[in-house]
Amino acid sequence: MIQKLDSQKLESMINDTKIPIRLACITLTGAPIVVSLWYTILDGKIYCATQKKAKIISYIQNNPIFGFEIATDSPPYRGVRGHGKVKVIEHMGKDILGILIDKYLGKKVSTLSEFLRNNSENEVAIEITPEKLSTYDYSKRMKGV
Repeated sequence: MIQKLDSQKLESMINDTKIPIRLACITLTGAPIVVSLWYTILDGKIYCATQKKAKIISYIQNNPIFGFEIATDSPPYRGVRGHGKVKVIEHMGKDILGILIDKYLGKKVSTLSEFLRNNSENEVAIEITPEKLSTYDYSKRMKGV
């Protein structure tokens, strides 16, 4: 589970930074694709929110096994990656979206936050239950980069 990561520093990076999760999934045509979404971690599960009609929802319904990575984009590289089962939870969409807006945009009202809140009735939650995790932290190797 996410809350049992080896490194306190890595866990803090994953929980506190405003980076997206990258979800690896299979499209309806069988091609792989990576989708980046905002995320939060609650009780060892990863949650995202998206519109009911987003393509990723049909990918989940077609194949609920996903890979994922939460990682920094600049040196020193560190993160967590793994795979797990994914499901859509319709009744949690609006609540998860609110948590994500606060995490990524803060409490300040903005054009984007208002747009997202005004369209929240069509949001669904994506729940990822990690089955395997691996962490990496190249901080020591990349000192001075």
